[in-house]
Parts: sequence; structure tokens; C-alpha cells
Amino acid sequence: MIGDVRALTDDLVRDVVGRVGDAARDRAIGLAVVQYGKDRPRTLVEDIAAIVDGSPAMSRLPLPADWHSTSVPLSIEHPIGRVPRHLIPKHLWALQATPTGPMLALPEHTAAGLVHRLEYTLPHELTVTVDTVPESDREAVAQYAAAILLDQVSTATAGDTGSTIKSDAVDHGQSGPNYAERARSARKRYHDLLGIDPRRQQPASVTVAPPMPATTGKGRLLFRRGR
Repeated sequence: MIGDVRALTDDLVRDVVGRVGDAARDRAIGLAVVQYGKDRPRTLVEDIAAIVDGSPAMSRLPLPADWHSTSVPLSIEHPIGRVPRHLIPKHLWALQATPTGPMLALPEHTAAGLVHRLEYTLPHELTVTVDTVPESDREAVAQYAAAILLDQVSTATAGDTGSTIKSDAVDHGQSGPNYAERARSARKRYHDLLGIDPRRQQPASVTVAPPMPATTGKGRLLFRRGR
């Protein structure tokens, strides 16, 4: 439950929690759960009967009762129970926006009453009563929350200058950079625990050099010299 993640976060940045307060810590945990949900989506499966309605008539799957605004449909299986699974190709169905809300449109030939198996995502929850974060991933969530808090304190202390009191053992001038480095370490630990390469989301770029047109405006004829 959230009490376990609070305790882990406190252990990681007890000096920081004392500065920002428990409310800020809980907000950081909430943001960490959101990020964790993006990296480790929570998936559910539900069997739903197709319906045909509207004008013109359209075949569709009603959305599950617990469907969330951030939910994403992953696959639709029909007929169900086959090995290997028989999935409807993704180009044959779509989540569509309608005046009455989103709907899952199915191929036109789908008859009413046919049961389909929908796999979809839901956001993770971490409260005093509901916990969908596996125990093995609680440290990862706490590490990300710690990184958020450390970043906040790093920004707040970025303008600190060295103390003029010789007896002050704290080097205030180094507070900002030190907190920033701790934040980077906590975020790296989060990625390591989940086996995530943070560079994976950087799209690879491809440069294509089209052939230049001839002086006549037509395409050039290119000949390769034989070897």
C-alpha cells in the first residue's frame, strides 16, 4: 500500500522530505505512479458481446465499465479460445470519438452478440485501500518520487551561496548541484530496476537524398559502371 512507498521514499530522501513536507512527498509519489504506469502499463482482459446500433447501423464493442480516459485498447480476440490466439488485425478496428463518447468500431460484417476478448490498459492506483503496483516494483516508484523531490530542492537551492559563518559546516553553495546529482542517481536507479533504457524513446533519424533533376526538368538516368 501507499504507506510502504511513503516509508521507502522517506528512507531515500529523509532530509528532503523534512524541507518540503509530507504533502509534497505524496504528490511526488502520485507523479511517480503515473510515470510507472507509462513504463509498466497495467493490462486487463474482458469478454464483451458485440452490438449493432446507430444510423447507419455500426458494429461495435461497448467499452468496459472501468474504462479510463487514458485507457488504450491493445488487442481484440475473436473467436476466443484458439491456440494460438486469433486476433483481429488492428487496421480492421478502431477507437473512435463520438458525440456520446468513445467507442470501439468493429468490421462491418460483425454480427450482434458475438463475444470478443478485449485487452486494454488502465492507470495504476496506489492509495491506502488500493494498490496495483507489484511489491517488487515499489522501490522503483519510491526512487522516481525521490528524484522528483530532489529536483525540486535542487531548483530551490540553486541560488544558495556559501555561508559566511565559519562554524556552519554545510556548504550551501554546493546544495543545488548535489541535490541534482542525487536526483539523477535516483532516476537511473528507477530505470535500472525496471530494466529500461531511457534512450529507447529517442527516434532514429533517417536522411534521404533524392536524386537531383536534370537540366531539362526530368529525372536523371543513373548508370552504374560495371566491375
